[in-house]
Amino acid sequence: MMFLVPVGGVVDPRFGILTTPGHKGVPAGIKAGLPWAVDNQAFTVGFDADVFLPWLETMEPYRETCLFVPPPDVVGDACQTLALFEQWWHQFDGWPLAFIAQDGQERLDFPDPVLWGTLFVGGTTHWKLGTGAVECIKRAQGLDKRIHIGRVNWWRRYAHFRAMEGSDGWTCDGTRTRYDGTYRALVAWGNYQSQLALFGHLPGGDSGG
Repeated sequence: MMFLVPVGGVVDPRFGILTTPGHKGVPAGIKAGLPWAVDNQAFTVGFDADVFLPWLETMEPYRETCLFVPPPDVVGDACQTLALFEQWWHQFDGWPLAFIAQDGQERLDFPDPVLWGTLFVGGTTHWKLGTGAVECIKRAQGLDKRIHIGRVNWWRRYAHFRAMEGSDGWTCDGTRTRYDGTYRALVAWGNYQSQLALFGHLPGGDSGG
């Protein structure tokens, strides 16, 4: 399960890049050909179409290596997120879209599968680590969708999802670089990725996030 690192200067081929309009210029990792995806910033600073859509146009030369672009969402609210997806998907013409699963999505239908290629597992921590998220993942796998897990920073959460069937080809992201330093975080993530799916112990330093 490959990490998408939210640091534009990383060019390590073990990782991909998670970028936003906040990155100044095109991140070096994307220029180097690493796979990349987009954070819509709905949770952090709020989705701003007047900024986001023009920025996305500037990324057009690198569309071929883009894994997904998620329309805006509402953390913890599947109904509102579904409504926003229906409102915005057509604004991202030609880009590979992700649909973000939020709390309660297991009880609701996905959007038309033709419109999106990646299930982005969002939601609150309780939901993300519960049966609701698992149900959504299995449904998406049945539709041959790519799986991405948001907010993965430590081994415990990485191992939780890495142990699931099919996780070899999944991606995940986390903001660990904000408090652990880029170098230390990349060492840790690189070690996580080199581990097998199932272990009998958990390495130290895991706060569960």
